[in-house]
Amino acid sequence: MGSDSPGNAAAEHVTRVADYYDANTRRFLRFGESTSNDAIHRGLWLPGVTNTTEAADAVNRLLVERLSGHVPAGEGRVLDLGCGVGATVVRLAHAIDAQVTGVTISQVQVEIAGRRLAAEGLTDRCQVVCGDFAQLPAEPRYHAMVAIESMVHAPSLPELVPSLAARLRPGGRLIVCDDWMTDKDRGLAARERCLEQFRAGWRIGSLHTVAEFAAMGEPAGLRLVEDLDLTAHVRLGRPRDRAIDVVLGAAGVVPRMRDRLVGTPFWANMIGGSALQTGLSRRWLEYRLLVLERA
Repeated sequence: MGSDSPGNAAAEHVTRVADYYDANTRRFLRFGESTSNDAIHRGLWLPGVTNTTEAADAVNRLLVERLSGHVPAGEGRVLDLGCGVGATVVRLAHAIDAQVTGVTISQVQVEIAGRRLAAEGLTDRCQVVCGDFAQLPAEPRYHAMVAIESMVHAPSLPELVPSLAARLRPGGRLIVCDDWMTDKDRGLAARERCLEQFRAGWRIGSLHTVAEFAAMGEPAGLRLVEDLDLTAHVRLGRPRDRAIDVVLGAAGVVPRMRDRLVGTPFWANMIGGSALQTGLSRRWLEYRLLVLERA
C-alpha cells in the first residue's frame, strides 16, 4: 500500500487533528469565550442568554432537551464524539440518569477530562477515553450519540455515518452541532479560498452540506428529524476574533504566508478561525444542529 493511499492519508489526518488539539487545548481553556465551565465549543446567544457562561452552556441545553425522554433512566448509554475536556459529558451526566462516555483523539484532553470527572464525583458512570471515533468497538450500542464541533474533523463522513448508525440502538438519536457548507456563491474564488483556509487551519476532513449529510444517513437507517439553524446566535466579531485579525495583520500574514504557517498548530488555529468568521458572516458556512434517528 503506497504512502498516498486513502488509508494512510486518513491516518495522517487523524494524527494532525490529535497534534492540533494536544497543542492548543490549554490555550483554548485559558482564552476561550467562557473560562468558567471548561467549554471549548462556541457560545450561543439564544433568547434569554445574558452572559458568556450561559452562552457556553446553550448547546448543552439544546442537547439535554433532545435527549430527555429518549434515553432510558438508569440503563441508558450516551456517547459524546469528540468530547474535548469532558464539559458536555459532565453536563449530560448531571441532567440525565445515564452512563455517559466521551471519546477524544487528544491525550491532553483525556487527562484534563479525567481530573474533571473525579472532581465532580462522576467516575462511577462516566469516562473519557482516548481514541478515534471512526474506530469504535462494535459493543456497546448506545441510546444516543452527540457531537459538538467534532464531526467535521472526520476524514470521511460517508464512511463514518454508517459506522455510527451500526452502534446506535433502534430508535437511538445522533445529534450533531457543527459547521455545514452551503451552496451560496459556489465556485466564487473568494469563497473557495475561504473554505480551503478553514479546512487547512482547523484540520477539517469533511465539509458537507446538510442535504449531503442527510443523504449519507438514509441507507444506514438514519432519518433527519430536525435541522435547526443557529448561525444567527453565534456572536461574530468578538474581542477574541478581532484580536486574531490584528495578530494576523500585524504579522503581515498574507495568503501565501498563510499556506506556510498553517502547518503550525497556533497559526493554524488563527488562520482557520479567521476563515470561519468570514464564512459564517457571508453564509458560505452555517452553524446548525441536526437530529437524526435510527429506524
